[in-house]
Order: sequence, then structure tokens, then C-alpha cells
Amino acid sequence: MYSKNESRIIISNDNYEVTYLDRFSSNVSIVFSSAGGVALAQPVEEFKKTITQFDTSYIFVRSVHLDWYNNRNAIKTFEQVAEFCKDFEKIYVLGESHGGSGALLFSEFCPNIYRILAFVPQYSALPSFCKWYGPLSVVDGVIKEFIFSDYSREEALSKSVLIFPAWSYEDALHGRFFKSDGFDVVFLKTHAHAMAAFLKLFESKNYLQQVMRAFYDSNFEFSAKNYLNLLHPLAERSFKPYVHWIGDRTAPHELFIKKPSYPLISQGKKATQSSFSEQFSQEKSPEKDAERVLNEPLTEKYNNHTGMEPAPWWQVDLGEIYHVRHIIIYNRGDEIDWAMRFLQFTIMVSENGHIWRTLYKKTNNEPVGGLYGKPFSLPCSIMARFVKIVLNAHNVLNLARVEIYGETVVSEVRGNDEVHFLRE
Repeated sequence: MYSKNESRIIISNDNYEVTYLDRFSSNVSIVFSSAGGVALAQPVEEFKKTITQFDTSYIFVRSVHLDWYNNRNAIKTFEQVAEFCKDFEKIYVLGESHGGSGALLFSEFCPNIYRILAFVPQYSALPSFCKWYGPLSVVDGVIKEFIFSDYSREEALSKSVLIFPAWSYEDALHGRFFKSDGFDVVFLKTHAHAMAAFLKLFESKNYLQQVMRAFYDSNFEFSAKNYLNLLHPLAERSFKPYVHWIGDRTAPHELFIKKPSYPLISQGKKATQSSFSEQFSQEKSPEKDAERVLNEPLTEKYNNHTGMEPAPWWQVDLGEIYHVRHIIIYNRGDEIDWAMRFLQFTIMVSENGHIWRTLYKKTNNEPVGGLYGKPFSLPCSIMARFVKIVLNAHNVLNLARVEIYGETVVSEVRGNDEVHFLRE
């Protein structure tokens, strides 16, 4: 006799080990996974800790080899699993990466599936899909006999939601293939291939719990639109969410921007920032670290470094009110993950340091260049003493250089108002 949390092996062959965890439910969840140690690929005993709140028994289909179901036991195993679960009221199917592909593929063999949730499934394991240097690179040339050309199944279309990282070139391509076939695809603001782990750990909020709760909620309209709303802080909705950073393989910044004819008014001025990093900042105060961005020469490396925090910021005090005419921001360019931190940000200005106005808000994912590539260059016309750059993300703000150009002004009090004039 088996207890409620004790699993037993129901299928075993050279390619798969299938275990059944009977929780005395009329529903069953089939979890496709492979040998691994993260998220939905983790050992069954670890995964048990996260599933006890849901009214479902579980079948774990563990692949022994990373062959993306291209083995002679695949079809027979899928048929056996489908036969085993045919009497359950609702059949839920989920998986990640290799397992996500299996979850979609299984719909061909089990017509009564209620819902499929696939984290970062691969579209195909054919050699041409293994050239993108993503998770499939390990099987490039290894699979000698193919059972399936791809994992897109018409039977899964109306039952599936697929979740992908928008900022991963390899994974985003697979996601776009599925989307072109008509699948409901959610793109999130991350590079993470281990999507379930990312959702579980992001900002200690355990979004994975919310995703799973919605998956098992019959009153939740199961669609990409509703998952985007559920995960709105993480949802990537911008135009062209993935843009490849090409670093020092692109042309130097002089090709992309022209320095303005106005005087440089930021050099040598006072600056500060939201924090500094004990480990990575080159100065031991926010002020000294921030001022490096104004005074140190431009290189590929960073000159300031905040801590990891929500909406980190950097700010310069120009010392007096200027007519600000042009702002140029040079990003660090020494490594892709660090350079891609600086994607979406807001530039704010103030005359007194207390009342702030938004001058510009960058909402796309076009990389910002530095020594190489295209720096951020903003012509403008505004009176300001303080200029602040705020990163619109929970991350680190580390820049190579900031240059502000403008003209001095003469202030004159007329009644209760202070009026500014350009100085001749």
C-alpha cells in the first residue's frame, strides 16, 4: 500500500523512468523533465515540496538522455502514459526546456489534455536548430536517428501557454517559431533559460507560485494575455524585445554621434548616486563614485557602480541653472550581460533638486553603446541645475561616462518670479 506522498515506478526502460505519485485526486499532472538539478528538471523528491497545495496526483516522465525524445522507446512510452491517465477527470501537462518540448509533443498521444504549461520548450532538435548555441548545442550532431522533426503539435494549440525569456537570442527564436504557428506565447524580461527557477526566485516574490496557482484554477482564463497581466512587472511588451549586443565588434562611437557645439558643462561638477558597491565601486562613497562618470576618460569599462536595487539612480549638480542643450550617456561595453543592464531608463531634471520633471523616458530594448557602438544622445532645450538618470529596473546602474552640454544663463527676479536669460 502506498502513502499519499510516496511515488512508485510505473514505466521503466532504457530511455525513461516514469513514476506515479498518487494523491487520491480525480485530476493528474504529467510533468516532463530530464536529468537535472533546477526547477522542473529537478529531482522528483525536491519537486514534491512545491506541489502539495494542488488537488492533483502526479506522473513524472523523466528522460534518461538528452535526446529530445528521439529514441525508439518514445512513442511506446507516450502511449503507455496516455493509457494510464485516461480515466482521470482533468489532465494537466507541464515541463521545462527538454520537458517543455515533451509536454507539447504528448498532446499527439493524449487527446483529453485539459491544459499544457511549457516553460522554454525547444521547437525542434534538428541540426539547423542546434547551431544557435543555446541548450540544444549539446546535442548538435549527437542525435543520429530522428523520431520527431519538431515539437509543434496542432493538438496542443488551444490548450497551451508557452513562457519564454525575451532577452535570450536562442530561446527567443524558438518562441517566435511557436508563435508563428499560432501558439499563445508569453515573453518575459529575462535571459534565464531556467524559467521556473527565475520565476520562483525573482525579487523573492515567487511568481512561480502565482503561475502554478493560475494553471490549476479552472476559473482562470488560460491564455497568454492573462498570464501577461498576471506577470505584468516581468512582461516584455516592447517593440523588438530582443536586440543583439555586438560590443567592440561594432564601429567606434564617433561614427554614430557628433559632439555638440555647446560647451561641456558637466566636467568637474558634483555628483551622487543612490548607493555604491562595496565589492565593485572604485570609490568608497556615492559622491566620489558618481563623479568618476564625469571626470574619468572614456573606456569600455564602468566608472560608477551602484548596488543591486530597485530603480538605482545617478545625479549631477551643475552648480547653477544652465540652459541644457544636449546629454550624451556612454554605457559600459566590456561584457554583454553588464552592458544590457542599461536598457530602459528615465532622465529627469530639476532647477532646485526638489521638484523634478521627466525630460526623456527610454522604453525600448535597443542597446546603448559606449566606446564602441551608438551612445545615447539626446538634443534638448531645458533650464536645469540637476540632471538625474534613473534605471527603470531592479538592477545595477554602472556607466562609463556622462556628458552634458549647454549654455550659462543670467537670472533676474521680477516680482515673485525668477526669470532666466541666456548669457551673451
